[in-house]
Amino acid sequence: MTLTPSAAGASRRRRPGRPTTVDAEAIADAVLAVGFRGLTFAEVAARLGVGQATLYRHAANRDELIRYGMDLALRRISWPDLDGPWKPLLERWALASWHAWEAHPGAVLEATRGIVPSSMVSLSDRVGVALVERGFTPRHAVLAVDLVFDLAADSRRGVEAMDAVLDSEPVPVREAMEREWGDRQGVDDVAARLRGEMVRAIQEEPVTWFHGKLRIVLAGIEQELAPAPTPEEIR
Repeated sequence: MTLTPSAAGASRRRRPGRPTTVDAEAIADAVLAVGFRGLTFAEVAARLGVGQATLYRHAANRDELIRYGMDLALRRISWPDLDGPWKPLLERWALASWHAWEAHPGAVLEATRGIVPSSMVSLSDRVGVALVERGFTPRHAVLAVDLVFDLAADSRRGVEAMDAVLDSEPVPVREAMEREWGDRQGVDDVAARLRGEMVRAIQEEPVTWFHGKLRIVLAGIEQELAPAPTPEEIR
């Protein structure tokens, strides 16, 4: 049998197997597989096995791709429980937030631009409600949640900036900073000791340094925002 030109063209275009399903979940999976750093429409489309025109029908722009990916990443995380006193609760959630950003390099930089998926809002709601249930006013609960989550994001953003490579020399920012702060010539003893502590902070595990700052923030929340302890808590 001889195929007509149109039938021959259709035969050439037909692919074996099931067609690729493109929906929000598949796009989010592809975004996480590609990674947030330098994410492009072309990479996500290639990962899905579709053309960019097809992808554009499901996501209007790169920001929407990022939002899909971040939403799925946050939903896949096993977040801590909301049990017990407010301070260890807030500490657990702040550390979990820090590790969530750590697991997806580049995501925190996108969040800084204002890309906030609905799952992130829901997580903040859950922690805020838990604080209100423990005696915080709604305003103080929002302040407390904002403080610790912002601290986690700022800390991770700083870590990623320090791991970047300078244009002026092929070394990470972290190494350049160690070199600069490690130079103690021409400074007095106190300044030399301060520089030594700065180098130690740069070399320390980033989460350890973050945890130290977090405890200070939690102490401030306890002093300024938290309700007065009950007689049972004092005992």
